[in-house]
Amino acid sequence: MVVALKNNQEQLKYKRADGSEANPVWYSFLKYNTKDVHSIAGKMEEKVRQHPELKQAANVLLFYINGERQHYFHKVLI
Repeated sequence: MVVALKNNQEQLKYKRADGSEANPVWYSFLKYNTKDVHSIAGKMEEKVRQHPELKQAANVLLFYINGERQHYFHKVLI
């Protein structure tokens, strides 16, 4: 899941080795790999909504299947 941040939320971005900044990325725990992708996305969305900083800084959540970076399967507007 990629957390697309609102403007002026650079403090939550992480710094790459080349000096550029990127939005936060969360991965599901391995123990959830047996579940379907939509139930995993639902749980991850719930966790973001409970996170004290990200719930106010997030703009959009984009969910991807690992290895398919061009096509998200679920989009949530926060």
